[in-house]
Amino acid sequence: MSNISGRKISIRTRILVMVMSLIAAIFLMVLAVFNLLVGEYIKNSVNEQLKDARQLVRYDGTVLPRFSPGEQPPTPPVPGPDSMPDIRRLPGGPMDKAEAMVVSYNYELIFPNPDMVWIRDIKQIQDLATQLKHEQVDLKSNEITQIKASEREYYFVSVKLPPNPSSGVAYLVYYIDMTAIKSFASRINIVLLVVMGIGGILAASIAIILSGLIAKPVRELTRFAVRIGKGDFSKNTFNYNDIELAELAGSMNKAAAQLDAYDKEQKQFFQNVSHELRTPLQAIKCNAEGIEQRILDSEKSSRVIISETDRLSELVEELLYLSRIDNITTGGKLEEFDLRELLSNCAERLRSLAAERNIKFIFEFDKQPVNMLCDEKHVSRAFFNLISNAIRYAKTKITLTCHQAAGRITVVVADDGEGIGKDDLPLIFDRFYKGSGGKYGIGLSIVKSVIQQHKGKIDVRNTEGGTVFTITFRATE
Repeated sequence: MSNISGRKISIRTRILVMVMSLIAAIFLMVLAVFNLLVGEYIKNSVNEQLKDARQLVRYDGTVLPRFSPGEQPPTPPVPGPDSMPDIRRLPGGPMDKAEAMVVSYNYELIFPNPDMVWIRDIKQIQDLATQLKHEQVDLKSNEITQIKASEREYYFVSVKLPPNPSSGVAYLVYYIDMTAIKSFASRINIVLLVVMGIGGILAASIAIILSGLIAKPVRELTRFAVRIGKGDFSKNTFNYNDIELAELAGSMNKAAAQLDAYDKEQKQFFQNVSHELRTPLQAIKCNAEGIEQRILDSEKSSRVIISETDRLSELVEELLYLSRIDNITTGGKLEEFDLRELLSNCAERLRSLAAERNIKFIFEFDKQPVNMLCDEKHVSRAFFNLISNAIRYAKTKITLTCHQAAGRITVVVADDGEGIGKDDLPLIFDRFYKGSGGKYGIGLSIVKSVIQQHKGKIDVRNTEGGTVFTITFRATE
């Protein structure tokens, strides 16, 4: 069962099966409705005509001819073998197609008889009487009945006639031959089946063409996806008329371009990492070898090794943190914090470093709490990196601003340094990009990643008084 349910079929086969199933269902419905309507028409027509025929016979079995309103009905003749010809087809109204014959109680045909040469269908009448006898039909039932004789289909009703000296007990049988209508309905069914066959062929052709138009671009896009999986991110020049396919092709080209940029960024990342790691490792190795060969002062070399080891540890920690930042989702661990407190705590941790450089902090905070749902650890790390970066370039002061207005939270870290070079300004958030005086080129990239994780935005600009970093968040509702 699992093999059947998991079996894959092509788009062409699926469309073809669906279209053919729909056409077959429609035509079968048409056939069913048509035959139902034909059957209802036959049934209603037969009932109407044979009921009229039955009403033309008095309760005692005497046949009444039709007469005009107000006209006195004539005295009816007693039916017998020689006085029956006028009842074979009763004129007027819905009885134009109903015919009559007379049979005895043992189903022997009394009227018409074979000697009546003007009766053209005497053979069919004889066959009908024979079939009545063969099936032993109850002539006393007075119900409309269906019967088949000589491959013809009849509906009939029988009425008992008064006893006749020459024929004894006899029954007047009114019948209608519905073979022509049935045959016409059968021909219509054949025509409908032929139309269904032609329609099926046309629909199959259209379905094959349509599925081909759909499957071809899908195969092209599949090949493109395979190329992307193999590392070929070159753009494809798709030109599809269908909006959905054109949008899909555009999205795949965009995805390929993003993957290409990411791949290049990763390669550049590893190149930069290897370069940054090689420098302290080389220094550690050289000093260790110098101590081993007794050509360098062990005390001085040990301090270099410790310093480079600290530098290496700090770099590795920054790299690990940057890797974690790229993979975090802040949705599951957000809590509400006052950003004023986070900012002031980070400044307090760096106060001793700022004091060494004679730099003071100026706080411009709202009096009311500036609360936001955030990951306290990561946001504090971003603020810490920004303030430590400002300490590196500031001359005398760093201004920290935090306020909320119009549903927005704004955090500003401004220093009074010389500003960032014009060429460096667009690149300072790139990983491993080190401007003048930079350390590893990772700190500001971490800041940007954290801000983006919290759906914020960070901008930097130079002013006459130094450099200003501006962070904007959406306020907690």
